[in-house]
Amino acid sequence: MRRRLILSTGAIALAAVLILGVPLGIVETRRARSDAAARLEREADAVAAAVDDRVERGQRIAPADIAHLVRHGHTVVVSTPDGRRTVAGARLGPNVLTQRSGAAQRARITASEPRSEVDERVRNVWLLIAALGAGGVLAATALAALQARRLVRPLDTMAGTSRRLGQGDFSARAGRFGIAEIDVVAEALDASAERIAETVAREREFSGNVSHQLRTPLTALRLHLEEVAEIDDPQARRAEADLALAEADRLDATIDALLLHARSPRDQRVTDLDLDAVVREHLTGWRRAYRDAGRQLHVELGLGDARARSSAAAAGQVLDVLLENALRHGRGKVEVKTYATGGRACVAVSDEGPGVAADDGDIFERGTSNVDGSGIGLHLARTLAGAHAGQLVLAQAAPPRFELRLRLADAG
Repeated sequence: MRRRLILSTGAIALAAVLILGVPLGIVETRRARSDAAARLEREADAVAAAVDDRVERGQRIAPADIAHLVRHGHTVVVSTPDGRRTVAGARLGPNVLTQRSGAAQRARITASEPRSEVDERVRNVWLLIAALGAGGVLAATALAALQARRLVRPLDTMAGTSRRLGQGDFSARAGRFGIAEIDVVAEALDASAERIAETVAREREFSGNVSHQLRTPLTALRLHLEEVAEIDDPQARRAEADLALAEADRLDATIDALLLHARSPRDQRVTDLDLDAVVREHLTGWRRAYRDAGRQLHVELGLGDARARSSAAAAGQVLDVLLENALRHGRGKVEVKTYATGGRACVAVSDEGPGVAADDGDIFERGTSNVDGSGIGLHLARTLAGAHAGQLVLAQAAPPRFELRLRLADAG
């Protein structure tokens, strides 16, 4: 591109020089010849003014009488009516430029100069035009080289940014260059890099979320299936099979919620929901896990007919994370309470464990875990809550108390 831009600019400059310089040279050539003819005529007129009176009186004219009026290298010839011819000046060859005086009355007076003088002036005119034209072409080419460098450098930078993106470096950015058209392309490239980075990060997060969030429902489903295989009573087997189907439905809802979050983490498709019903549904699968662990699970539902604004799947996922977190990392009795306060519907999960120490950092950050956890659960729970018009907070550090806060449907 750099070479093409320089060559094209040089060609344009050369064309401009030819279009303007050739006519200018022709005009200057004609003007130089016209000036030479006028100069010779003025020279002959000066001689005519000096000799007309003498010719009229019939006096002889000597070359010395007019020599001082003749330019060096020129020749003046005075022809009188009586046939006398007087020549003053240099002896010229055959290739001369001659001009006759228009002011002579009695004599015929002509002035001559070598044609080479005119040719030299014409040659100098063309040389000057050629020199100026060459200088213009060189200047245009130099400016084109500078401009090409200014234009090509941003393109090289964007090409390097594209290569880095292709190699997986999603932090690469093209920047801005002060050229409006190129900055538009750079801005689009940077925006694409951000979208690619966001997509890849979302896919990686989705993989981690899937492995974390599906583990608990799969374990519960496995336990129910094992119970089904060992129970002989048809009614008890049917009841256990219903629990297994409920876990399968919960697993399906978990997958749907994770897929929705992976596609758009800020999806705001929320509805009015019965938060107490969501809590009851999800606690069904956790009671056995707490019973097998020798832990108490106390539930107090206080919302009644009040409805919250959120997604049932998201709210259930957040509750699952909090219950699993309390089971794995908490101690003693776990309490789950729902209540309304200040225009919000809240679900509070607390236990009797030591809680969160001051040096544990932000437990909602991805990768933060003070025991043997993956550090994904609370991060995902807060993300899901925020993506569906809610907020997950650590209301109390010790003993730990987490709250999922949602807006009441009738709160406006």
